[in-house]
Amino acid sequence: MAALRTFTKVLLLFSIHEISSEDEFRSVPVTVKTYENETVLLPCYVEDAGDVKLRVRWYKAGALLGDSADAHTLLPPRVRMHANYSLQLDRLGAKDSADYTCEVLRPEPWGPIRQTHTVEVQYSPTVRTIPDDGFLEVRKGEYVDIGCDTTGTPPPVVDWRKNGEPMALLEHRQRLRFRAEHRLLAGVYECVVSNGVGDAVKAAIRVVIHDAPVVSAVRSFVHTAIGLRAALAARLEFAVPPARTAWYRDGRPVRTDDRVVMLVQDNIHQLIFRTVRAGDLGNYTFRAENKLGMADVQFKLTGVPNIASFKVDSALNKATSTSFTLIWEVDSYSTIIEYNLWIRPYYGRLATPEPDSFTTEAPVNRWSRIIVPGDAREGPIHSAVYTVRGLTPSTVYEAIVTSRNRFGWSKPSAVLHFATEPGVGRTIPSTSEYTDISPMLEESEPEAHNISQAQVFERISELSNAGARENSSVAILLTVILFFLQFR
Repeated sequence: MAALRTFTKVLLLFSIHEISSEDEFRSVPVTVKTYENETVLLPCYVEDAGDVKLRVRWYKAGALLGDSADAHTLLPPRVRMHANYSLQLDRLGAKDSADYTCEVLRPEPWGPIRQTHTVEVQYSPTVRTIPDDGFLEVRKGEYVDIGCDTTGTPPPVVDWRKNGEPMALLEHRQRLRFRAEHRLLAGVYECVVSNGVGDAVKAAIRVVIHDAPVVSAVRSFVHTAIGLRAALAARLEFAVPPARTAWYRDGRPVRTDDRVVMLVQDNIHQLIFRTVRAGDLGNYTFRAENKLGMADVQFKLTGVPNIASFKVDSALNKATSTSFTLIWEVDSYSTIIEYNLWIRPYYGRLATPEPDSFTTEAPVNRWSRIIVPGDAREGPIHSAVYTVRGLTPSTVYEAIVTSRNRFGWSKPSAVLHFATEPGVGRTIPSTSEYTDISPMLEESEPEAHNISQAQVFERISELSNAGARENSSVAILLTVILFFLQFR
């Protein structure tokens, strides 16, 4: 008989362990996704136990919240247990997200059974910048390490912008780390954080990169005249830390007075001559310097004419098979004494000869110089019309013009391409595809900021040497023509 009782007890225990505790609950585990300030009811319903008094305990993340049989175990505020042992959570907050376990304690021979529910309180994201003050200064070459620390349920997604423009990142990262190799990497970095709950939040980090100054000239070649007002303007594009600035002439600081003044507005530094005198003409330098380096930009205050500009107008640019009419304008406060008009056939970009090559042949597209008289007007705008004759039919040419007044020669104009009409005559090989070309100005190269006088006039000198060689042959030809005209 004792052996039968022992076998029955073992069988009962075996049966109890074979049956899952979840099978003894009438409720099922749930995952509740809700929002802040909502109310949640978590069930804990077991099969009818008859007259057996049940004892129920609730746990939050493993910590005891309340016990139905122990009045001294007080439930936290906003939490209460109903008569059917379900647990109610009111005015939910972010800290209420957790696993809640209902444990039912039963008398022997039954053991405790448990059922776990999950509460996920969804709330809008928050963000904290790294560094906390949202400001970072580094020197050029150092590393930038910034970030946005986020919270929120569901986990937020982070997007980055720089100076208001989206950054093309391969992943939604919370930290950015890069080397400050260039000053343009400085700026305002903004993280935009969103998780679908409420509005997205933003946080900004200003990154400052220390580097040597960068300066440029608004216009480095300034044309003026005696008695007029003139201004040299330099743009201080970058300087961190702030730079010391100064104006120099021939290596010496410019002395200011009521007539010559310095003016700074935003990042534009001006040297203003209220009334230009002859002694003011010359070369000037604007310099900016900080502890990381120095930059300067050079200016020329001069009375020589501005760069001439060809006018392209089908009604005025008269073309025949052997001639073409050119029109140009130039700004000069003084009378234009003469123009140098340079013409040559256009063969495209000719290859540069090898350094070791030697030839006695003249280049096929040498410049020919034509001296055009100026006018008697004082300006400030001068115009000229000149018809070039003796050209070859169906040929593309290019032209450059320079201007001279009492102060000297201007810089060369932009190149103008034009073509003669078809007609009886020799057609230069390899240019037939250009016979229908319209007059077209070639884009001039942007003016260098730190341009020197030697660079300014280097091209004119080059053209003048070529023109001098050409001029001798032209003079001989004119002498022969005049000789024959005397006997007609």
